[in-house]
Amino acid sequence: MRKRAFKFLSRYILYYRWHLGAGLVFIFFTTAFQLASPWVLRYAIDFIQLGAQRSETFFLSILLSRLEEAGILSYARMLLLYVGLILFFTFIQSIFRFLMRDTMIGVSRKIEYHLRNDYFRHLQTLSPEFYQRYKTGDLMARATNDLDAVRSMLGPGIMHLVSTVFVAIATIALMTKISLSLTIWTLLPLPVVAIVVNRLVAKIHKLFALIQAQFAAVTAKVQENISGIRVVKSYVQEKHEIESFKLQNKDLIQRNLDMAKVRAMLNSSIEFLLGLSILIVIWVGGKQVISGQLTIGGLVAFIAYVGMLAWPMIAFGWVLNLWQQGLASLNRLLIILDEKPVIADSAKTDHSVQTINGHITFQNVTFSYNDKSDPVLDDITLDIPQGATLAIVGPTGCGKSTLVNLIPRLYDVTEGKILIDGRDIRDIPLQVLRKNIGYVPQETFLFSDSLQENISFGLEELSEPDIEDAAEVSQLKSDFDQFPDGLNTVVGERGLTLSGGQKQRTAISRAVIRKPKILILDDSLSSVDTYTEEEILKRLKKIMQDRTSIIVSHRVSTVRDADIIIVLKDGKIAEQGSHKTLLRKRGLYYAMYQRQLLEKSLQEL
Repeated sequence: MRKRAFKFLSRYILYYRWHLGAGLVFIFFTTAFQLASPWVLRYAIDFIQLGAQRSETFFLSILLSRLEEAGILSYARMLLLYVGLILFFTFIQSIFRFLMRDTMIGVSRKIEYHLRNDYFRHLQTLSPEFYQRYKTGDLMARATNDLDAVRSMLGPGIMHLVSTVFVAIATIALMTKISLSLTIWTLLPLPVVAIVVNRLVAKIHKLFALIQAQFAAVTAKVQENISGIRVVKSYVQEKHEIESFKLQNKDLIQRNLDMAKVRAMLNSSIEFLLGLSILIVIWVGGKQVISGQLTIGGLVAFIAYVGMLAWPMIAFGWVLNLWQQGLASLNRLLIILDEKPVIADSAKTDHSVQTINGHITFQNVTFSYNDKSDPVLDDITLDIPQGATLAIVGPTGCGKSTLVNLIPRLYDVTEGKILIDGRDIRDIPLQVLRKNIGYVPQETFLFSDSLQENISFGLEELSEPDIEDAAEVSQLKSDFDQFPDGLNTVVGERGLTLSGGQKQRTAISRAVIRKPKILILDDSLSSVDTYTEEEILKRLKKIMQDRTSIIVSHRVSTVRDADIIIVLKDGKIAEQGSHKTLLRKRGLYYAMYQRQLLEKSLQEL
C-alpha cells in the first residue's frame, strides 16, 4: 500500500519539482550557516584562551601575529570579527530558514489544493450506489482532517526530514573532525534510539488510523443531527442524541489520549538518550581537555553540535510520526479515489451524438439493486413516442422511482436495454444524455443559496426573464411577493425557509428552465393543492409539445390527461392504456380512481 501511496503522490511532487528543488537548496544553506556558528565559536574561545600565548600550532594565532605586524588588526578587533561572523551567519541562516519554510510549506498547501480538488472531482463522478455505502460525514472527514494530515506529511514532513538528514550528517562529520573518539562515545545510544522509534512509530500508525475512523464517525453523527434536527426535536430525542454523541466523542478523546501517551513516550525516550549523550560528552570530553587532547573551544563547539544533533533525533521521531499519520490518511483517501464509477462512458460510447429527441423504448428491462436481492423491475417493455406524456402509478414500493431513475442512468439496467431514438442509452455520452433530461426527483433538494441560483442551477448563463418564465410555469411566481428579497432570497439549507409545495415548485422551475427534451417528474406535485397542480400541468403541456414527459404520481387527477398510463405492481406492468381505457378495464387503476373519488367526497363532507 505504501508503494501505491508514493506512486500516487509522485505526480503532485513532480509537478512542483522546481519549487521543491529550490526548497532543498534553501535547506542546504540553512544547515550550512547553522553549523558554521559553533565552528566560529570554537575558534573564538580558543583565541581568547590561547591568543596571548601565540601558539604556533594554532593557525588563527599565526594569522593574528602577521595581521598585527602589518598593523591591520588588533585583539579587540579580532574579537569583534568573531562576534560579527556569528551574527552574520545567524542572520543569513534566518533568511534561508524563512525561504525554506515559505517554499516547502507553500508547496504543500498548493498540493493540498490540487488534492482536494481532485478528491471532490472524483466524488462527482461516482454513482449513487457509492453514496449508499459511505456516510456523508465520513467523506467530509477525509476531505478535511485526512487531507490536512497528508499536507503535513508533504510540507513539514519533507522539510524536516531533509533538514534532519542534512544536519545529522554534517553535524556528525564536524564532530568527527573535532574528536573521532568522542564522537563514537556520543553515538553509542543511537541503536537504542532506532529500536525505540521503530516500535513506537508502528503503534502511532495503527492508533492514527483508528483516530481518523472515529473522527469520521463523529463528523457523520454531527452532520446527521444537524440535517435531521427537526426530526430530533419532533420526537424529543435531544437527550438521547447528546448521550450518543458523548459516547462517540469520548471514544475519540480516548484514542487521542492513547496517541498522546505514545508520542510522549517517543519524545521522552529520545530526550533521555540525548541527555545520556551529553553526559558522555562532558565526562569523556572533559578528560580529553585535561589531558590536552582537546581544547576548551573544541569541547564547547562539540557540546553545541550535540545540542544541534538533539533536534534531528527529536525531529526524526516527530517526522516519522507525521509520515505515519500522513500515510494512514492517504490510504483512507486512496480507498475513495480507487473507487470506480459504476456508470460512465465506455469504449462503445458514440461521442458524435450531441443531442437527443426523446423517443424512449424499454426492451425487456429487469433491474436489481444487487445480485442478492429480488428484481425491483421485472421484464418491463414499453414504448414512449417523442412528444408523448407517460404517467406511472402504483402502490408504494412497486418500482416507480426506480424505473425513471434508469432513464438518466442513475442506475444501469441489470437485463434488457433502454433505447432513446433507437440508440442504447449506454452508447450515448453521459453528459449529453443528462443535459437533455430535466429531472425532478421524489426527494426535493435545494442548495443553501438564493432562489435565483437554485432555479438557474446547471445553466451556463443566468437569464432573469427565463427564470421568471420557468417560475410562471411552476406557479412559483405567484409567491414571489412572500419572499423578502424576491429572487435573491436565500432559501436556507435544503430550502429550510420554504414550504413543501414551494420547494417542489422551485425544483420544477429548475428542470423546466433547461428546456429539456425529456422531463421527468417523480411524484413532484404531491405537496401542491389540486388547483395549483392543474395550472402547472396545463402550462407544462404547452412547453413540452414535441418533447417527452414522464410523470410519477399517486393521484389519478395528476395523470388522467397523459397519453399513456401504466400501473406498476411488484415491479411489473400490470395495466397499460389511456385514462378512459383503464377505467373501462375495471382493474387496479379503476380501483385506485374510485378510492380517490371516495376520499375526495369524504373531505368535502
